[in-house]
Amino acid sequence: MTLIDTSAWIEFFRRKGDPAIKQWVARLISAGEAAYCCPVGFELKVGARPQELSAIETGLSFATRLPVEPAIWDAAADRHRHLKQKGITVPSSDLLIALTAVQFRASLLCRDQHFELIRANTDLPELRIDYR
Repeated sequence: MTLIDTSAWIEFFRRKGDPAIKQWVARLISAGEAAYCCPVGFELKVGARPQELSAIETGLSFATRLPVEPAIWDAAADRHRHLKQKGITVPSSDLLIALTAVQFRASLLCRDQHFELIRANTDLPELRIDYR
């Protein structure tokens, strides 16, 4: 299973998005291996134009929605504080997404370098990132 981050979904939905990402996401959907979590769905929907919402909802309907359990929220807050003490700032949603991928032993498809920072500076070496 692969948790697809917002950055990769955006490329997938963009008319002129990265062809490699578009094909990768399409293959994951076809194989039944595509997943997302609520923070990803939220980011996509709040950033979308009204005319894009239907395509986003349709695309997400072909992916498995992974729940973000309460323990993940607590763990994300702990790691956010840890990173902040090191002078590293990453979006809170990226921590939630990374920890959800780890919990479900999913790899993470993204175009966002924050996930490399998270993996390198926290206790999440098991975070598997497919980065393009």
